[in-house]
Amino acid sequence: MAVPQDVSDRLLAECLGRAHAYQSLQRLCDGVGGRTSGSQTGALAEDWAHDALVAAGLGRVWFEPVEVAVWQRGTLLADVCGSHGWRLDALSHGFAADECDVTAPVVDAGFGVPEDYARLNGLARGAAVLCREGAPQGKRAPHRTEKLAWAVANGAAAMMLAGSTPGCLPRTGVCHRTGSPIPSIGLTKEDSDRLQRALSGGIRPAVRIRMDNRTFAGTARNVLADIAGSELPDEIVLAGAHLDSWDVAQGATDNGLGCAIVLQAARSLAACGRAPRRTLRFALWAAEETGLHGSRNYVATHGDELDRVAAVMNFDMTGDPYGYWTPGHPESHDVLRRLAAQLAPLGMTDEASHQAGLHSDHQPFMLAGVPIVGLMARLPEGGGGHYYHSAGDTFEKVSLPALCRAAAVAAHTLWALADTPDRTFARMTKEEVDAMVAEAGLTEAIAADC
Repeated sequence: MAVPQDVSDRLLAECLGRAHAYQSLQRLCDGVGGRTSGSQTGALAEDWAHDALVAAGLGRVWFEPVEVAVWQRGTLLADVCGSHGWRLDALSHGFAADECDVTAPVVDAGFGVPEDYARLNGLARGAAVLCREGAPQGKRAPHRTEKLAWAVANGAAAMMLAGSTPGCLPRTGVCHRTGSPIPSIGLTKEDSDRLQRALSGGIRPAVRIRMDNRTFAGTARNVLADIAGSELPDEIVLAGAHLDSWDVAQGATDNGLGCAIVLQAARSLAACGRAPRRTLRFALWAAEETGLHGSRNYVATHGDELDRVAAVMNFDMTGDPYGYWTPGHPESHDVLRRLAAQLAPLGMTDEASHQAGLHSDHQPFMLAGVPIVGLMARLPEGGGGHYYHSAGDTFEKVSLPALCRAAAVAAHTLWALADTPDRTFARMTKEEVDAMVAEAGLTEAIAADC
């Protein structure tokens, strides 16, 4: 057994029987709503996080400031031109142009990857490229920042990212680190399909895109709390989730859910009666959505302690857990095997994955070689994932049973990682990290992100 029975009993009782974090999540979603780091609502969310960690029984709770660029959404008017045109239901992507008024013909750019632009043979120049989400079968799905960079490199006048989810729900999301040189917008599936039908019928519509946004400097705060270790207090096992969300929704699944899992696990570990050997640190990160700024700042400012971080767990849109993810560590560890067996009644199996992935707050730690132990998990069908980065990401989309199970698995995993006599995984060297990134086909994505 990876976690002693008395500790496990208390963790289960707290996580499954006293879902305080679910009520806290409702207060965040309904009381604060969308929360961009560096904005007024971002500060309200940080205060919520501080108070929630104190209420969870963690005695040491503190803020760490992070200087961030803040992008404030303004107006967007996007129209298909002509007598048979219509108003597009769209959202500007984060850090899209502050001001623009562009009229351009629409070109189908497929998935918006380099092979698609090679096929277009220069037709993208001066056009509004319409790109689908994802990638061709068997290929890595690029982030929208990469798709925008390819659109700019091929001379596009604008990028329109087609929605893949029905329900007239345009999606937002960051498209550029500081400010896109061309307008970049998310369309609904319905508008995207209509444009595709026109193009397939030999019609080449033009679109006019006008937007007015604002970018300014601001300060956000990471919110952190500790449970001191009983024998090795200088060694740390860290659990984090990003606190910020896009402004257009309540940010319930992305990522109030992850915050609630961290809060519920923290409360249960604080109440279980004894501390593990190592210190448990809980972090609610700022500015993930706009470039992982909170976690990047932590790695930069806490670089001298990274050798003492035994593991990092990150919870971002974490659904019902069923396995473990340990990027760069293909070896199967007894602790995690025993944990999966112990937690089988909660749905855990021996399924595991070891391939690296990007674009959440584990990334800066992983690239610094710090061991990552994540949960493989499924969001409910038609649940929060359906409403990703859209106005539909609201509180009622969060599954209470799945949240409780994820918190229980998280709490057990954190305890086990913090209490083993020897560390579960070693820190990776730069050469090992580079090999892991290359094996996952992420070298180009890392270069584009830096």
